[in-house]
Amino acid sequence: MDKIYFRGTEMTNSTVITKDIDTSLADSFSTAYLSAESFELHQDYRISFNQFLFFKKGKGKIEIDGERYALAANTLILLAKNQVYSFQANQGLEACSLCFGDCFWEKTPASANNCKATLFNDAPAHQSLQLQKEDAADLSGLFNAILVEFESSDYTNKGDVLAAFLKILMIKVANLHALLAKITDQNDHKIYQHFIDLLATHYQVSHDVAFFAEKLHISNRKLTSLCRKHADKGAKEIIQLHLVVEAKRFLQFSSSSIKEIAALLNFSNPYQFSHFFKKNTSFPPEKYRKQVTGFSM
Repeated sequence: MDKIYFRGTEMTNSTVITKDIDTSLADSFSTAYLSAESFELHQDYRISFNQFLFFKKGKGKIEIDGERYALAANTLILLAKNQVYSFQANQGLEACSLCFGDCFWEKTPASANNCKATLFNDAPAHQSLQLQKEDAADLSGLFNAILVEFESSDYTNKGDVLAAFLKILMIKVANLHALLAKITDQNDHKIYQHFIDLLATHYQVSHDVAFFAEKLHISNRKLTSLCRKHADKGAKEIIQLHLVVEAKRFLQFSSSSIKEIAALLNFSNPYQFSHFFKKNTSFPPEKYRKQVTGFSM
C-alpha cells in the first residue's frame, strides 16, 4: 500500500507514525478516504497546510485551537495552516480528506482567491458546517471525483486539473457559508478580512488596536465596530485571542523558554506575558506547558 500523507502523520496500513509535517505533502496536494482507525484520540496535530475533512459516517468530537465541535455524517470541517487539533471522540468516523499547500493553490485560477482567503484566513469563523442532504450529496460527488483523479495515472497537466477541481470545491464551500455575496458586495467585510490578514502577519509587531486601525486607514472605533459586526467580538478581543492561540502553540510545540516566547510575541517581559496568559486561560504558562507536554522548562 502506498503511503498517504495527511494532517501531519504518515499512514502505513493501520500504523500511525508522527512525523515532521513540513515535508508531508508531495507536490503540496493530497486526498484520501479515511476510516475510523485513522482518527486517533487525544493526539494533537499542528498542520502546515490547509485541509478539508468531510465526514461521511459516524459521530465524534474534534477540538481545534481549544474549541470543540461535534462531528456527524455530512459535517464539513475546515482546518487552516498552523491550527492545532485533536479528536476527542470517535464512534465509527469516516471522512474524505483533502489537503493542499499554498504553493499548490497558486495553480488555481485567480478568480477563487477571495474564497480561499476568506475561508482559511479567518478559519475560526468557518470551522464547521453541517450540510443539508442535497448539499452533502453534491459535495460528496465532488470529493469522490477529486479522489479518482488524484489516484489516476500521471499525465501532463494533471496538477492543473486537480487545481481546477480545488477551485470548484472552494467556491461551492464559500457559497454554502453564504460568503460570496459578502466578498463581492460588502466593503466592510473586505476591511474586516484585511484586518484578519494583518493580524496573522503582524501580531508579533503590535497588540494595539490603533496600530491595525492606522494601517487600514480607519478609526479605532470603526475597526471595533466592524469586528463586532462580523465576529461578535471587539478588535482588542480578537487580537488577544490570536495571541493566546499562538502562545499555546509555542508552549506545546517549541522548546523555547517562557522568556523567549514572551519576546517572540512582543511582550515587554516574561512577567507581562505570564500575567496575560493566566488571565486569558486560567493557567500560568509553565503549568499549561507541563499539562499538555508532560514536562516543563
